Amino acid sequence: MGVPAMSNASTTESRLESPGFGLAVVRATIVPTVRFVGFWTAVVLPFVYLPLLFTGLDGATMDAFLVLLVVHVLSLLLGREYGR
Repeated sequence: MGVPAMSNASTTESRLESPGFGLAVVRATIVPTVRFVGFWTAVVLPFVYLPLLFTGLDGATMDAFLVLLVVHVLSLLLGREYGR
């Protein structure tokens, strides 16, 4: 008789428990990246929407300004712990 085949469940579990996979590894790589992007977006974004203020806020310009303002607030929240 041959060697019994391993079930798919056990091989999947062993792959997920290996050092290359796991929530800790994903978190360690994604969280710093999100903080970096959030911080630098918050730094650069005022230079983008500041000219909108000087040209006047009417119609589409007002909509663009409000969207950029919301994105700025979100980037401030995401990047607030960058560099800690």
